[in-house]
Parts: sequence; C-alpha cells; structure tokens
Amino acid sequence: MPKSNVTPYTTSTTSAQTSTKVHQSLLAFAMCLTVLLTPACSPGDSTEADDPPSTRSTTTTAKPTTTTTSPEDAVRKAYGDFVEMLERVMTTTVDPNDPELAMRMIDPALGGFRTQLSTWQAGGLVWIAGDQTRHRVEQVVVSRDHLSAEVTDCVVGNDALVRVGTTSVQFPPPRTDRGVTTMINQNGQWLVTDTDPAGHWEGVDGCAG
Repeated sequence: MPKSNVTPYTTSTTSAQTSTKVHQSLLAFAMCLTVLLTPACSPGDSTEADDPPSTRSTTTTAKPTTTTTSPEDAVRKAYGDFVEMLERVMTTTVDPNDPELAMRMIDPALGGFRTQLSTWQAGGLVWIAGDQTRHRVEQVVVSRDHLSAEVTDCVVGNDALVRVGTTSVQFPPPRTDRGVTTMINQNGQWLVTDTDPAGHWEGVDGCAG
C-alpha cells in the first residue's frame, strides 16, 4: 500500500471511534482503500483436444492472436482505478477539486465525496490507511444491456482520520463491511454512482472469515 506523505499522530479514543464511523460512511462511495482485486475468470473455459496425428505433411500458419476484454473485466479495471484514485486523494491532498474525481465518479457519489473531502480539508485532516485494511472483490454482475454493473466488495478496515503534521497514529479496532457498488457505463467508461451497505461485522469477521 502506498505510504501517506503526511506525518501521522496518536489519536484519542474519540478520534478512533470517529475514524471507524468515517470508514463506514466511505463505504457509501468506495468500500475500500486498497486494491487487492481478484482476477476475473470466465465460466465455461475449456481446452480443445488436439487433432489426431496425420501422416500427411501439412503447413500451418499461425493465426493472429486477438485479445478481447469482457464487460466484467472492464468493470473490475474501472473499479480498481477508482479505488486507487480514492486512496491517493484521501491520503495526500484531500482536494475536493481533484480532476480525477469526475473521471471515476458521478452523482450522487461524486457530490457526496467532494463534500466529505471539503470538510476534511477545512479541518486540516487526512486519511491514514490502517495496518489491517484490505478488501476483496467478491462478485461483478453486469446488466444484459451492459449499461450498468454491481460490484460486491468485502472490506476490512481500521483506518484513522488524523490531523496533518503530528507524530504517530493509533489505529482503531478493525471492522468488516460488505457493500454493493453500482457503476454506470457512459460512452464506454464505467463510473461509480452509488454504494449500498450489505452487511457489517465488528473485527475481522463475516465475509472476511
């Protein structure tokens, strides 16, 4: 995980509790801070049997290899890029006007996250990813018309929201959340529009078990 460029500090119990709540609210936009995506796999893959040997001399010509990206793969890639962008913005500039935000999100997620960043920036706060924070994409479902998709993600997080320029950080206890993020296909680009919580557990539990 990339290191923050901010010197962390020791949080009080109140701050730790607040950071856990903030992590939960972030699930309404991202569900995660790190990128540990599982590779997509297509059902029904098979290997064709070799042709029986022939006594005749044959000339073979290699066929050009074509690479196609499935809609599920495209959604996974866009979701991963979105998570990387969030981690960068939250742990460095906390800039609500970062141009990449509008490249990865649309309203209501975009407006909500910009409001959250503005609040943090005004308070001199920055996000520190916890030492146990991680996530795993469980499922990607694309609609038949390929215009929308849902990404189910299982997140373990013990992040801390801290003030800039202090000395050390005490991470809160971890929490596990599952969320379903909705993505919309706009002119071939997958954008995050919303996330609904689908379960939460104290500690490393539930979908992380």
